[in-house]
Amino acid sequence: MNNRRVPTFPVMELPMIAFLLAIAAGSMDGYTYFIGKAFSTVQSGNIILIGQTIATKSWDHLGTVLITILCFGLGSVATGILEVIGVKKKEIWAFEILIIEAIILILLGFSGINGLFETLHICMIISFLAGMQGNAFHKIDGMLYGNVAVTLVVQLAFNYIVQAFAGQKGALKNSWLYFSVLLGFACGGLIGTLLTVQFGEKSLWFTALFLIGIAIYSKIIKAENHAIVIDPD
Repeated sequence: MNNRRVPTFPVMELPMIAFLLAIAAGSMDGYTYFIGKAFSTVQSGNIILIGQTIATKSWDHLGTVLITILCFGLGSVATGILEVIGVKKKEIWAFEILIIEAIILILLGFSGINGLFETLHICMIISFLAGMQGNAFHKIDGMLYGNVAVTLVVQLAFNYIVQAFAGQKGALKNSWLYFSVLLGFACGGLIGTLLTVQFGEKSLWFTALFLIGIAIYSKIIKAENHAIVIDPD
């Protein structure tokens, strides 16, 4: 009897999942930066904007950036709480987190609902969701990465190139994994911006459907990897 081989790492750490999550994150930034000049996912960019807005005395924009950063942190806290509960109950909340994100983004995509909020409030909500996503999924193929943070990924991508030239086994593959995430960010930002220009708040439906697709894909892969194949021979 032979069992089907399962991945060494959890489903949500698969390279394809990391790439898709990066597209989702980039598309959220494409929307919030377009409407409010604040990043919902790339908080390093927001930190720089703090200094810029102070220097230019753009106090309203400063408030937007600061509150966006705070909401991202609160989203991370929310995921942390779920993780603590999950450890105690031996549950994984990845699927639920993705669905929660998707539902809220779908709601914000309706003009009637979106119109109830100021730009600041929308940036706050999406940044909160980004914080949840960033804290929930932070490994690719067993290695640390950021699915909502670009700087660390850039650093590691080029670092592994150097290690590859030095002859380290597997370094070239690792470099490609990180570069694929960067490609996902860029594609997501492009798609999110273009859709926002064309469709406004309805562009959030793309991100929502994308997250739902990731959730379903992860469920399918997980089910396949837990299936046992019996060899009659």
